[in-house]
Amino acid sequence: MQGPSVAVSIPDIRPAMSASPQAPSAGKRSANFWDSSRMFLAGGLAGATARTATAPLDRIKLLFQVQAVASSGTSPTAYTGVLQAGSKILREEGVLAFWKGNGINIVRIFPYSAAQLAANDSYKRVLADDHGELTVARRLTAGACAGMTATALTHPLDTVRLRLALPNHPYKGATDAVVTMVRTEGVISLYKGLMPTLIGVAPYAALNFASYDLAKKWLYHGERPQSSLANFMLGAFSGTLAATVCYPLDTVRRRMQMKGKVYKGQLDALTTIARVEGVRGFYRGWAANTIKVVPQNSIRLVAYEGLKMLLGIKKSKTDT
Repeated sequence: MQGPSVAVSIPDIRPAMSASPQAPSAGKRSANFWDSSRMFLAGGLAGATARTATAPLDRIKLLFQVQAVASSGTSPTAYTGVLQAGSKILREEGVLAFWKGNGINIVRIFPYSAAQLAANDSYKRVLADDHGELTVARRLTAGACAGMTATALTHPLDTVRLRLALPNHPYKGATDAVVTMVRTEGVISLYKGLMPTLIGVAPYAALNFASYDLAKKWLYHGERPQSSLANFMLGAFSGTLAATVCYPLDTVRRRMQMKGKVYKGQLDALTTIARVEGVRGFYRGWAANTIKVVPQNSIRLVAYEGLKMLLGIKKSKTDT
C-alpha cells in the first residue's frame, strides 16, 4: 500500500551560489597587488635617499667596527673619533672616499628598504584584528618579520659592500668582488654572518617600527593633523632606541663578514670580543652610528609616508 506523498520543498540555492565572492576578491587581489607594488617603489626610493645622505657616517662607522680585525687593512687604533676619522679619510683618500661602496650600497638598500617597509605594512594588515587594530606584540612581530624578510633577500650585497668600504681592498669593483669572493672563498662567503644578521635585525626592526608607530599614536591619537617635522623627530627617537639596544649584535655581524675565518661562530665572536676588548668592543663606532641613524631613519620613514601619498596609496587603519 502506497502512503500519501509528501512534498518536500528544497530551497533554491542557485542565486546564493551565483553571488560568488570570486569577482570582488579578484578585484581586491588586484588592488592589493597594485598597492604593494607602489609601497615597494616608495620604500626603495625612501631608503636610497636616506642612505646616500648619510653614507659618510656609515663608512666611518664600518671602519670603527672592523679596524680591530687583522684583515681590515688598518691598525686597531687608526680611527679614534668621528672627527679624527673624517679628517683622516678626507686627507688620505679624498672627499669621494666617503661614498666608497655607495653604488653597491644603493643597489642593496633599494630592494632592502623597499622589502622592509612594504613588508611591514603588509604584515600589519595581515596581523590586524577585524577592527584593524594591532596589539604591541603584533606590531613587534610585524616589524621583526619585515626585517628578516628584507635581510634574507639582500645579505650578499651587504657583504660585498663591507668589503668595498675597507681601505686597500683588492677588488676593482662590485662585480670583481663577487667573482673573486666566489672563486677564492666559495659562494658561502657571500652569506657570512647571515645568522647573526637575522638575529640582530629582528629585534632592531621590531623596536624601530613598533616604537615609531606607538609614538605617533600617542602624539596624534589618530585624529590630529600630522607634522613632518614631528615625525622626523619620532623617527630619530625610534631609530636611536633600536640601534642602541641591538648594536652589539651588529658589531658581531660585521666582524663575521670579514675575510678569513676570524671567529668559529656567533658565540665565539661574542666571547672573544668581550674577553679581548671588553664591553667597549661591542660599541665601537656607536657614536657615528647614532649620528647616522638620527637623520637616516627619520628621512626614510618620513619620505616613505610622503611618497605613499604622492603615489596615491590608500591609507590603511593599521598605518599610523
